[in-house]
Amino acid sequence: MKVAVSSAGKDLDSQIDPRFGRCAYFIIVDTDTMDYEVFDNKNMNLGGGAGIQSAQFVASKDAKVVI
Repeated sequence: MKVAVSSAGKDLDSQIDPRFGRCAYFIIVDTDTMDYEVFDNKNMNLGGGAGIQSAQFVASKDAKVVI
């Protein structure tokens, strides 16, 4: 299963960013293998709709859970 984490940094030791739509990075973790990918949040500076755009991005990466 893939889990998306809104993160302030680029590794698994980074703090969780409480601002989902405006976080700096998304870390997508495959809980079966513990492999992960880090993505810059291209939506963090949008004037509006950052949360919706971020949710669509995370869904496109097949994440089933968001933290």
